[in-house]
Amino acid sequence: MLILVAFGVFCGLIASILGAGSSMMMAPLLLYVYPFFKGTYFSIHTITSATLALTFFSTTAASIRYHNANLIPYRYALLLAGSGAVGSFISGSYISTMIDHLFILILFGGIAILSFIFNFIPIKEGERRVPKKLFFSIGVGIIFFLGLITGIIGIGGMVLFMPYMVYVLGFSIRETIGTTTFVGAVIAFFGILGRTFINMMDWQVAIIIAIGGMVGGFIGPTLIKYFPDRVLRYGMNVILLTIIITVIMDIYKLL
Repeated sequence: MLILVAFGVFCGLIASILGAGSSMMMAPLLLYVYPFFKGTYFSIHTITSATLALTFFSTTAASIRYHNANLIPYRYALLLAGSGAVGSFISGSYISTMIDHLFILILFGGIAILSFIFNFIPIKEGERRVPKKLFFSIGVGIIFFLGLITGIIGIGGMVLFMPYMVYVLGFSIRETIGTTTFVGAVIAFFGILGRTFINMMDWQVAIIIAIGGMVGGFIGPTLIKYFPDRVLRYGMNVILLTIIITVIMDIYKLL
């Protein structure tokens, strides 16, 4: 139990500091690290439930902090969250019932590879500007797609959307982190609703991890100033590369 709580705290910190990445870290911890210590393997649906719960509780705690700091532009964040919520609920309540272990591994590996690539994009502060309607509409569509992914594997890949917010939509880095954190919370909530609707939400492990995620998510915004962005992203890329190699090996075994 303590191991699961520690996993939740660690991933909650990652989510609240980077604005994304908690569920991407949690899935391999449950797939590969936990069995190494305990010799117990979780089903893919238990892991998906855990990552959804972690994302919701950690990002909700962090969103409260970002709300108090006025770093969530709700005029845009609510539209993005609404689009992602629809996609997450649809896939969580319907599409996820038709997905097998192999497909989930392939999808997870694909998101890990894209996250690894996108993490090399240097996100630098630019001139704050009002998003153009066309580009924002495209962003709403991207979030809907990420919501679909979240409902299936519990991992939305919000890190993929962060460069788009900064470079295309013109948000500041801190607003981007606040927005993706808030949007991630809403998407995860509706993914949980969708899975609960079809009795595929396993709370036995999820609630333990969620408690740790809330603690990490609440502490993270306070610690963000102590962590250089470059160090965090390089560290995350090392972890992602390890995940990619491991997942590819697992896919190869299943094939």
